[in-house]
Amino acid sequence: MNPVYTHSQLWEQSSLCELNDDSTFIASDEQTIAQAELSAYISQQAQAIAPEPEVQFIDLDGFYNYKALANGETIAIITHDSGSFVTQPWVVMVGEVEVHRADTWAKCAHYVQWHYKQGILPKLKTLSAEELLDLPFDQLTHQEWEKLKAYKPQPEDVDFIAA
Repeated sequence: MNPVYTHSQLWEQSSLCELNDDSTFIASDEQTIAQAELSAYISQQAQAIAPEPEVQFIDLDGFYNYKALANGETIAIITHDSGSFVTQPWVVMVGEVEVHRADTWAKCAHYVQWHYKQGILPKLKTLSAEELLDLPFDQLTHQEWEKLKAYKPQPEDVDFIAA
């Protein structure tokens, strides 16, 4: 046989259940806050011991070209390939080399950030102007040509050959 409760017994039992739920909720809320504070403290301590490098993205032309900077140096370029039937038009370039493609700019930015933080983003291969002069001119990239155009040899670097 099932027990029969009066209205006051049911009200009292209901109030106790709500009180119990509230105290569980409060305890759970306090635990969540404490956990968040602990996570923030651990993150802060990790940053103090070994700070993560910050990657910034600079918009170059207002829409399709972005430069990724870390410690003030360019580490990659994100650009848009508007070629026909390209399903992944966003491209990550390191120097003149394509290293990644994606369907959104955000995926390319995440690729650069993640690979840079892991230390596995390819490095820019930079040659001095003197080294560029030794390369065949038809193999120079646009950036290398610009570097050569700005190059002015120092007087001690100029060798005159008597005829």
